Amino acid sequence: MNASDRRAAVARRLWPLVSLLLLVSLTTLVLAGGSPSLQRVLLTGLVDLVLVVGRYCFVGQSGIISFGHAAFMAAGAYTMALLTIPAPLKGSLVAVPHTVRTGTVSPLIAILLAGLVAALLAAVVSIPLMRLNGLSAGLATVSLLIVVRVVSQNWDQLTNGLGGLYGIPPIADPWAALPWALGAIVLAFAYQSSRFGLRLRSSRDDEVAARSIGVHVKLERGLAFVVSAFVTGVGGALYARSVGAINPDSFFLDITFVVIAMLVVGGTTSLAGAVVGTLALSAISELLRQAEQGSLLVPAQSGVRDVGLAVVVLVVLLLRPQGLTGGRELPFPTVRLRRRSAAPSPPPASTQAPS
Repeated sequence: MNASDRRAAVARRLWPLVSLLLLVSLTTLVLAGGSPSLQRVLLTGLVDLVLVVGRYCFVGQSGIISFGHAAFMAAGAYTMALLTIPAPLKGSLVAVPHTVRTGTVSPLIAILLAGLVAALLAAVVSIPLMRLNGLSAGLATVSLLIVVRVVSQNWDQLTNGLGGLYGIPPIADPWAALPWALGAIVLAFAYQSSRFGLRLRSSRDDEVAARSIGVHVKLERGLAFVVSAFVTGVGGALYARSVGAINPDSFFLDITFVVIAMLVVGGTTSLAGAVVGTLALSAISELLRQAEQGSLLVPAQSGVRDVGLAVVVLVVLLLRPQGLTGGRELPFPTVRLRRRSAAPSPPPASTQAPS
């Protein structure tokens, strides 16, 4: 293989990543200069993108639907809040270590620590959860979500219970969230391209065959679960900064089904599906929200957004069961040149003398 062929092979291998980074960056560049409401929609979409990509790292690779990732989102959001809220607002949280209660850290460090706390929680709960398959595993993740919700509702000394936490330093603009969204895409692509991701996908397609060639399915699923939880914890920290206040209701069924819908609409088994589904459903959700408020020349009617999103998901599932991307990455652009047919040559002159 010569140098040009190697460069072409590298370009093809990296194209799925580069195309998604360009898509998200250009979308942000176009919309970030809009009105404050449009910037708010863009910021919410970037935070949702981190959450969807985080869920894809496990669901898309293992084939197991997780309904409990909002628990990791909550772990990241509460970690972010406890580390960045001003000290006077944390006086009643006696279960918090003294150094945390009396001080704060930078948002950058807090976001990374939020991801690590979520990953640590995932590492602990993955020991029993990864022994399960299919519907049993999905129901077990629901149990995890319920446990985390009940703990956050009743541990007043740490989470302030139903009162929640407020005073979280906000994100200034969408540009502050863009690097985290791009970083989540890079991490997810690196994982799915690694030998760990390849082994896990082999177990998703045929678990018996994967075990027969030596794939440790439980270990591979557990690793994906931890990576997924880290990205989701980072998304939870960004969510906390985007809203400024959190409570246990912020991390339950509503956000769970929105994130799953974005992943399903785009295509569960591809990173492109996670990105495209998030962008598409974020735009549709905003249009439906405006329609719900009577901003699009239609009478205001509550519930339009929820019903509209449900219809969109149903239509996509009926017409494109594999999602908008068909469960595949974005194709490498190829230029096909049509070969011009050569002009017909004139018939050779006769060399015979006339009779």
